[in-house]
Amino acid sequence: GGKMLMVVNIHAVNFSLGIDVYSKQLGPIGEQIIHHKGPVIMAGDFNAWSRQRINALYAFAHNMGLHEVNFTDDHRRKAFGRPLDFVFYRDMDVAEASVLVTRASDHNPLLVEFTP
Repeated sequence: GGKMLMVVNIHAVNFSLGIDVYSKQLGPIGEQIIHHKGPVIMAGDFNAWSRQRINALYAFAHNMGLHEVNFTDDHRRKAFGRPLDFVFYRDMDVAEASVLVTRASDHNPLLVEFTP
């Protein structure tokens, strides 16, 4: 039988400088992901503009068994030289991943095609 796909969309808090607040936001999401049996897509603006934030995000993804989608032609919106938008996944394969360059938003959309 087919498994249920969980999709998590995130816009992480930007203005709090404390890493504890940043990590706390991910906590309740993690509880949902960890109990989900099946494929997961977690994507959004993680506002990971500091080394501490990116470390917290990668540790979280690792604990959830999530992989990062890599973009070869990387036109993601950056702050302090670091991308803000990410797509993480598990129990699927990435067929294609690209970043659309547009003026429609201050962030360029990430286009990812998954295969089961």
